[in-house]
Amino acid sequence: MKKTLLLCALSFVCLSTMAQNIPQGFTKSSSNVIYKVEKSNPMGQQVKENYLVFGAFSIAFNDSIVMNTLNRKPSKEPVFLVSKQNNMFKGDLMDGLLFMRSGEEYTFAFPKDSMAKIQRFPEGFEGWIYYRIRVDSVCSYDDFIKEKQKQADSLKKIEQEKIATYLKENHWENNNIEGIYYKELVKGEGEKAKNGDKVKVNYTGQLLDGKVFDSSLEDVAKENGLYNSARKYEPIEFQLGAGQMIRGFEIAAHQMSKGSKAMVIIPSSLAYGDRDMGIISPYSPLIFTMEVVDIQGQSTKEAKSTNKKADR
Repeated sequence: MKKTLLLCALSFVCLSTMAQNIPQGFTKSSSNVIYKVEKSNPMGQQVKENYLVFGAFSIAFNDSIVMNTLNRKPSKEPVFLVSKQNNMFKGDLMDGLLFMRSGEEYTFAFPKDSMAKIQRFPEGFEGWIYYRIRVDSVCSYDDFIKEKQKQADSLKKIEQEKIATYLKENHWENNNIEGIYYKELVKGEGEKAKNGDKVKVNYTGQLLDGKVFDSSLEDVAKENGLYNSARKYEPIEFQLGAGQMIRGFEIAAHQMSKGSKAMVIIPSSLAYGDRDMGIISPYSPLIFTMEVVDIQGQSTKEAKSTNKKADR
């Protein structure tokens, strides 16, 4: 009897000690995941290895929240890729996400020591790091890539149709130069710009629907609600061939000499491609009105050098 009571007492002490090792209200799994279920959805789709998780999360050091996106609406872009390659330690976030289903919300707790290699802490911090995760939806990585490619192919086809319609409706000649559509407005003087030259260009950029998204001209910026008092409105200067500008802009500059003015349609493949640039959505063709203000290049330097030698 005494032996039985002693064993019970020892078991109670062990359980109490274990309970003290994790925050109150949390459960520790056999795989060392320390978690608390905030919202359950047993019918949701299970998170699996090589799945993408769409949702939101917050990070807290003890009671202090240091990051929070939980108030955001569901995103079309994933926030986590659940992969063994991303595992940092046993019982980490990757292991925890495998517990979850779409429509669920969990909080995971991690002791400071386990996160020391991947998380910065305030000086003197001691305690727990809490990740609260909301899973809106999940899908396999392979399915996501296939869907992205399908969408990309569709957008590329639509882009080509938009460009063709614009050319026809605006009576542009199909003057395709290295992938861009170039229309000369004012003929310049001297040689065309070439790689290595420093070129100064005034420009206005717009979408095919006419919406202006950027300009180096102050009056155009003000007219289109883009004016920024902290910005200098002056010609942009760049070196041709150095990759400082989008490829289509450089191709257009190659067709121009000092004093030239032109309009150019640049397909997304020579602009921002599949990137979302805010007002410029993925696979958007762009129109630039460009005016070359000055060209400083090797030919200019060589001419100055020749003149100096002649003066001697």
